[in-house]
Amino acid sequence: MKLFLSDFDETLVSAGVLDAVASINGIENASEKLYAENIAANWGIAPLVNLINSLKGITRAQIKKKLDENNFLAKGAKELFSWLKQNGYTTVLHTGNILPVAEYYKDLLGIDYIVCAMPKMDGDKIVGITEKDIVKGFKAKECKKIIDKLKIPKENIVAIGDSAVDLPVFELAGVTIAINAKGGIEKHATYEIKNGDLAEVIKIV
Repeated sequence: MKLFLSDFDETLVSAGVLDAVASINGIENASEKLYAENIAANWGIAPLVNLINSLKGITRAQIKKKLDENNFLAKGAKELFSWLKQNGYTTVLHTGNILPVAEYYKDLLGIDYIVCAMPKMDGDKIVGITEKDIVKGFKAKECKKIIDKLKIPKENIVAIGDSAVDLPVFELAGVTIAINAKGGIEKHATYEIKNGDLAEVIKIV
């Protein structure tokens, strides 16, 4: 068995996803604000919690409608995930984004597992989240649980990401790919894709 671990923002999709979802509640430039707050908080949990709580009241249906208008997929995303499925890879999407957004892309691309922020929901409506609901480094910890469950050796795992935040997930993989690299992640990657085209992964793996 082979496993593909994919980051989300600015790897699988552009930052526009966050802006699009937040715009449902009239919030502008959400991605820029989150990035600035993350820098100020040294990439702590509070900025993500604040953002998710600003999405209170938004429904799954509203998110689906907004993302159906523009899914913000990176070039080559559909081609890559179709190829992975055809070639026996199990796929994992890991993101700090919320469950309804992760579910949308799971369905769109046929992804096997999602690791994401889990806000409290009232039916299909977002209620909110607390810092206790998000453990720092949860993406790598949850990916590790999937790896252990499936008993996949490190040499059969490929991970892709765009920033230093993805390094804990990179440590789980035998092959690592930096794409749209920032924060020096390319120094820790086996390969680097500079043109942002996910179809380039096919040539690598």
